[in-house]
Amino acid sequence: MRRLSLILVFVCVAGLLLWLFARPGEVQLVAKGEPYAYSRAAFDKWVVTDPDRRGEFEAFGEFLASHDVGDVVPAWQLTRTDANRSNDCERPAFLIPPRDKWMNLIPVLTLMRDQIVPEIGKVEVQSSYRTTDFNACVGGARRSRHLEFSAVDLVPVGDIANADLFRRLCDVQRNLGPQSRLGLGAYFDPEKPDNASGRFHLDVSGYRSWG
Repeated sequence: MRRLSLILVFVCVAGLLLWLFARPGEVQLVAKGEPYAYSRAAFDKWVVTDPDRRGEFEAFGEFLASHDVGDVVPAWQLTRTDANRSNDCERPAFLIPPRDKWMNLIPVLTLMRDQIVPEIGKVEVQSSYRTTDFNACVGGARRSRHLEFSAVDLVPVGDIANADLFRRLCDVQRNLGPQSRLGLGAYFDPEKPDNASGRFHLDVSGYRSWG
């Protein structure tokens, strides 16, 4: 009897904690001035709070795998709104892009798989899909490719100097030529090589570069 009582107490406490920290359907915002939680642990907690959300993410992963780009980057990273801590904009930490935009990212991931990763090594996604409001808040272009889920911002996983990183990226773009439609954005100041994150933008919506 005592054992049964302890089990009931445990179940009640667990249920209360679940209600407090993982209420289904609730979107936790990253508030201004607060530390941002974009880790895998934070994502795992977020995705299981809503069965529909979990099912949608599983479908997203299956979609990427069906186009042979499921392992270019971890799929969960593609739900990050923006892990740049300098942006003082309120938003959810994670969003699953609308299904009608999923196909837009396939050419970008294919280029990453075939050209970028072989040249600079593994990369980590900092930002992909953005809502209109969030894009405006961070000062994104009015027709930013992030709005259509056809662009990613990345950082290298390995230890590579920024000057070397961007030299290699520019070489890739130059070698592929205009027919690649590779858009390359660099968040790097050669005058201050140690003060940059190594973050860069990729899309295949037009051959150009900036930054």
